[in-house]
Amino acid sequence: METQKSVILLSMQPFRLLPEFGEQLEAAGKGREVLISRDAAGIEPYLDRIEIGLGDVPYGLLPRMPKLKWLQLWSAGADFLQKFPEAKQLPFQLTTATGIHGRQLAEHLFAMLLGWNRRLPDALAAQKQHVWFFADDQKLSVCAGKTMLILGYGVIGGTIAGAALGLGIKVTGLRRNPARGGGTEGVRIENAARLLELLPGADYVVNLLPSTPDTRHCFGAAEFGRMKSSALYINLGRGATTDEAAMIEALKSKSIAGAMLDVVEKEPLDKDSPLWDLDNVIITGHYAGCHPDYSRMAMGIALENLDRYNRGEPLRNLVDKNKGY
Repeated sequence: METQKSVILLSMQPFRLLPEFGEQLEAAGKGREVLISRDAAGIEPYLDRIEIGLGDVPYGLLPRMPKLKWLQLWSAGADFLQKFPEAKQLPFQLTTATGIHGRQLAEHLFAMLLGWNRRLPDALAAQKQHVWFFADDQKLSVCAGKTMLILGYGVIGGTIAGAALGLGIKVTGLRRNPARGGGTEGVRIENAARLLELLPGADYVVNLLPSTPDTRHCFGAAEFGRMKSSALYINLGRGATTDEAAMIEALKSKSIAGAMLDVVEKEPLDKDSPLWDLDNVIITGHYAGCHPDYSRMAMGIALENLDRYNRGEPLRNLVDKNKGY
């Protein structure tokens, strides 16, 4: 009786599924069968043969994949582990697409920040009303000479820091292990434990933290209370890291100048959320990390890791499932 082949499962949204992906995986798969599906019912017959999963695999099926050895995500974060904690105990290796988000996230951040400094939201609103909008000197701001505090400083933080330095912003990055390498020249690296001490000196507070049990609502009333009234809070990481009620209170009371949010705790944001109507908030729908060639870049990491996997070498962007990053 012929032994059934192991399966590589590719599962993702249609707009990210490119025509060449099937052939690329067939060529690199070392004889494994390639299954392309997002449908749980269509995946069911293959559960006991799936060795490798790529993309947005239906996470509820993971405990029913006894031969799964490696799961490659198309995202930088492994947020699903908070909703499916049973996956933490399963023996498969977990990797992410970390390394392809920095440039677009940096551009998105500065699109919001420069727009805020130059009053572009007000100008666009006036344009719709056919009103000539003029902002006098005292109602505008510039980046040069400001300070930026980056929470969760890593690869993405380094890219943002490079752009910030070019605009004359002084940057401090916070991370749990300041001695770890990978910093950007000109950036001061500090221990994350010094957050409350450093917040009063920051004009721009940038949150890039992952969503883990340890980071849930880690930025709350105490942290907002330490920020300057002229400071901006910018969250491009994960919404669950922010105590949203505390943030809304800080924004309503004007104890901080404003917030720029690409992520919120519940997405999409509830239609009755006060955040929609606050005049000191800019909201985008969690697309700061999107890029015209995103899926090809992510597949590049997946194919590199597939080659490493086939050779028995360590995988790139390996996640500690218990830590969540």
